[in-house]
Amino acid sequence: MVSGKYFNRGVKTLDNPDIGYVVRETPDKIIVFGGKGKRYDIPISDIQQVGANVLIGLQFSDVENRYAAKRDDPLPTSRTDPWGANDNQVDLATYEGKYPKSLFNKGVRAENEDDLGYVVKETPDKIIVFGYSNDRYDIPKSEIIAVGMNVIIGKNFPELSKYKVNRDTPLPTGEPIETIAEEAYPEDKK
Repeated sequence: MVSGKYFNRGVKTLDNPDIGYVVRETPDKIIVFGGKGKRYDIPISDIQQVGANVLIGLQFSDVENRYAAKRDDPLPTSRTDPWGANDNQVDLATYEGKYPKSLFNKGVRAENEDDLGYVVKETPDKIIVFGYSNDRYDIPKSEIIAVGMNVIIGKNFPELSKYKVNRDTPLPTGEPIETIAEEAYPEDKK
């Protein structure tokens, strides 16, 4: 498996065009976060095609029945995790305790608690947020009103739509969007 091949891609099944996005990949599976707190640990062997999205060669009901997992269970480690754990499981709270200044991978919510997505990159003045259905938001840090388990933005929908950009647009720093995967998987850049 090429590391970074699936990370942050949308995931669909044969009968559902959007079940979530890949938050982690290991040599044998992808971890998919969907809406409403859903999580699926899907074996790579069930991937039928990879393009703009990852197509799982199953019906959505089969994915639900076979691969649903608890969202708050520890994520399996990948080859590039920054923590030094010798076991196969990782506790994200431990990671965030060691690296508390980073907003990376934190959930992002509107002021009224609507789930917007998660932080994939942080620049000095903005956070890049990947939402659901291939949405992307470049939100000024000045809009952040609180940071805890989630980043809370001091606006609600539809006000947040002014920060929505095409998912493939270059980052505010001018770098191509592919930089996000390169930072997550630096050994592939060799």
